[in-house]
Amino acid sequence: MGAPPAEDEYRVRLEGRAVLLEPARERYYRLVLALAESRWQERLRQERPLLREVAAHQAELDALLGPALRRAEAEHWPDSNPTVRCLYEVHSLREQLARDVARKLGRSAQEPLGGLMSALEDWLLTLPRVVPPQQRWSTALEVLPDSLPALRDATAFGQLLESLFAPPMLLTGRLPFTSAQREQLRQGWVRGEAALVALWERLSGVDANRGIVNELQKVATRAPHQPPRNGPERLVHAEYWHREAWVRVRQLVQARLAPLEPAPHEYLEVFWWLLEREYVPRIRLAASEALVDARAALIEVAYELWDAQRQDIPEDERWPDARWARLDALAWRADESRSGPDGERVRGVLRELIQRHGIGSTALRGWKDSSRLVKLVQQAGELIR
Repeated sequence: MGAPPAEDEYRVRLEGRAVLLEPARERYYRLVLALAESRWQERLRQERPLLREVAAHQAELDALLGPALRRAEAEHWPDSNPTVRCLYEVHSLREQLARDVARKLGRSAQEPLGGLMSALEDWLLTLPRVVPPQQRWSTALEVLPDSLPALRDATAFGQLLESLFAPPMLLTGRLPFTSAQREQLRQGWVRGEAALVALWERLSGVDANRGIVNELQKVATRAPHQPPRNGPERLVHAEYWHREAWVRVRQLVQARLAPLEPAPHEYLEVFWWLLEREYVPRIRLAASEALVDARAALIEVAYELWDAQRQDIPEDERWPDARWARLDALAWRADESRSGPDGERVRGVLRELIQRHGIGSTALRGWKDSSRLVKLVQQAGELIR
């Protein structure tokens, strides 16, 4: 019997990791050829499992290539050896693949190849195309994988909104959120809304006819009956609870400011303030780009008048001196600009208070109406205190 073949010493020097080289060379070669085709997008859409395979193995392969190439150069490993030749071929194909993918995506070839592969797959998934009705659901499943960061954000947002707004809530009762919940809601709202916008835009970009978007948004008008199990269901769940939360936010704000009518862009800013003001009366509604100081003060006056007459507080807490001090300071600020119909509505609440508390007394004898909010506040205070 002849002697057994000697083991390739360069495979031995790679300490068992040489087994990574040949599969990598095959994967790289197939992708480089596919990228060179005229209809490379269509070809690569069929090769998406291969893209995922490259991305999955790339970190381990990169950990092998760098040290192995440096050692091969330093020790002058012979190119004629099959293992050494495979090592150099894998390196060359990897560099070619990185350049080709980066050029297609308009990115840098210096980025990690695994990241480029994931970006390429995502780009291929979101290419605009005509999606037949029978493929809408399967396409939505493809376009909204659970690994998508925006989907994770939207999922967390939907879960938060459901936990806060699903329980029954009295519109005129104290806002039933703990300080931790209030902070969580405020921090998560902008991020959650941005995630929803990004996901709907992602779907719209795939299906030019918006069939996927229209179908899922129709589903989102109905309350979910079971926990979401996949990307489209998570999006629909978050969208439904976002709509429900907005309805509740508007109702809570409207109930506290009536008869003042908030503008659409004011609701959220006022709601964040109310979450704090309900428990800390000294918290002021700050002016902003969307809310001038006089308008903010008028909104606060409307709230103070509502808060003093709500049904869930004791009689002796309705009109303390601290409330009249706040009303007086707020009225001066609100009077600094023309407040339009809302100003007149708030003044109407004060006139009604004055008339109601003045019935049966001589206090209204010779009473003169005023178009100034601060004057009406002072007149009401003299009657009610």
